[in-house]
Amino acid sequence: MIITLFTPTYNRAHLLFRLYNSILQQNFMDVEWLIVDDGSSDSTENVIQSFIEENKIIIHYFKKKNGGKHSAINFGLQKAKGELFFIIDSDDLLADNALKIVEKKYQSIKEDAKICGI
Repeated sequence: MIITLFTPTYNRAHLLFRLYNSILQQNFMDVEWLIVDDGSSDSTENVIQSFIEENKIIIHYFKKKNGGKHSAINFGLQKAKGELFFIIDSDDLLADNALKIVEKKYQSIKEDAKICGI
């Protein structure tokens, strides 16, 4: 797996459909979507479960006690399986071909340098 798409979320169920659809529109799918729910009290868990049941992409969902975005990111880093850790917030979208562009750039530089960000 090349890319872990990571979404920390807190009470953003109403925004997750838009993000999910933008992920499904990508032309590169060697990804996992790792979602850390930082203690939401809305329908976030149900929304994510519906995505998982569609079985269109690999999704890993974790719900933890609220601790702030920084604690969700730290938790996610421990669970990620991808070579790259790509943070995409629940109110973001991926532009067309975004993952293919990232993967292509990564492949062109990964042997030459230690990478901390692209």
